Formats: sequence, structure tokens, C-alpha cells
Amino acid sequence: MRLAQFISSAGHCSRRQAARLIDDHQVIVNDVVADHLTFVTHEDEVMIDEVKLRLIEKTFCYRYHKPVGIDCNLEDKNPHSLIHYLPKDAPVRLYPIGRLDKDSCGLLLLTNDGQLANRLLSPAFKQPKVYEVSVTSSFENSQQGLTSLNDAFIEGMRQPILIKGRQTQPCHVVITGPLSFTITMTQGLNRQIRRMSANQGFKVRHLKRVKFAGISLEGLALGEHEPMTEHEIEAL
Repeated sequence: MRLAQFISSAGHCSRRQAARLIDDHQVIVNDVVADHLTFVTHEDEVMIDEVKLRLIEKTFCYRYHKPVGIDCNLEDKNPHSLIHYLPKDAPVRLYPIGRLDKDSCGLLLLTNDGQLANRLLSPAFKQPKVYEVSVTSSFENSQQGLTSLNDAFIEGMRQPILIKGRQTQPCHVVITGPLSFTITMTQGLNRQIRRMSANQGFKVRHLKRVKFAGISLEGLALGEHEPMTEHEIEAL
């Protein structure tokens, strides 16, 4: 298999991050610095930072109720990094499937299986994510009497906008209160819901992911981890 795929499948990092490691000449295969043309098998020795990588033998997944204030990076030197909040009793190294920005909370899935993570994040599989959102109206909206959400807001949220050169895809929005709504989407662009809401003149005050790929946050306390069952993992 391709080297980046091997690194990702071994649970070291995402395929994109693996490509960067290869670009930076940090990957050694059979005592030789590897490049993107390197193909590997189970018999090859793949080393990163003097650590030998092995393909995973068993998939582990955890649900995590991420609080506001935690970064979804894995940087030891960052005191707010997720790496300091991973479950201590996990039998393998875990990393997040996707991200929740620092100002958001809710369901984060953790795994050691790079291939599973790639499938769940791939746009081709259109895995749904559900969020509960509360907002405040902008000064401009308030001046026009737009102090609560309405059908025009729903329609506006459905319209595509560009975020760093990428167009947003259709979503499903349900108003749950004067200034609150749920949104179901299959994308995960940078601060997407916040940018879409701002485009309609509303600022996100609270954002919580409650479901991802059919897995619910229900029953999980803030800051708590819970290992997923084999049945739940198979369903993913």
C-alpha cells in the first residue's frame, strides 16, 4: 500500500499529516528515507521519530463529551490540547475523528483506526453531523427588527457560501426557539456554522454537536469518555 495510507492505517496520524511527514523526510522505511513513491507491506519496517509503526490489529472507539476550551490538536506543549484529556485507560493511542473548534462542545469520536477515520470524514460517504445552536442577533438585524429566527433564516442557511474557496453543501435546519436551532450537515469546514450564521446576521453564542454518523452524545456527561461497543463500531 502507499506509505501515507500505511501511516494513517497504523493510527499514527491522518493521511494528510502523513503526507507532510513524508515531505519533511521524517519517515524511514527499511533504514532509508522514504518518499511518496514508496510502497510498503506488512514485512517492511516503517519508522517515525525512532518509533516503529504497526498496522492495528483491533479497532477501538470512544465517545467523548468535549467541553469548551479544549483544542482538538495533539500538541504536548499546549495546555489546552486534547492530548491532555484523552482517556488514561485506553489500551491504544487514540486521536479524534475530525475536529470541534475550541469554542464548541459536544460529541467527539476518538479512535486508533486511521482507515475508519478517513471513511467517516470523507465527503463521499456524507456522514451526518447534528448540532444544537443558540445565537444572538447582530446590531444591523436588530435595527431592522430581525430579533428572532424565521423561515428566511432557514432559507438563507441553505444557500451556498464560500469558505476558504470551498462551497458549503445543503443542510437541514429546524428552528427550536426564538434564537436557537438544530442543523444537520455532512460537511465540516472551518467554523462553518459560525460563518453561515454570521452571513445571516446572527452570531453563534453556543454550539454543541449532539450526533455524528449515527452515534449520539446522549447519556455522556461533560468531560466524560466512554468506550464504544463492538456492535457500535461495526455499525460505523
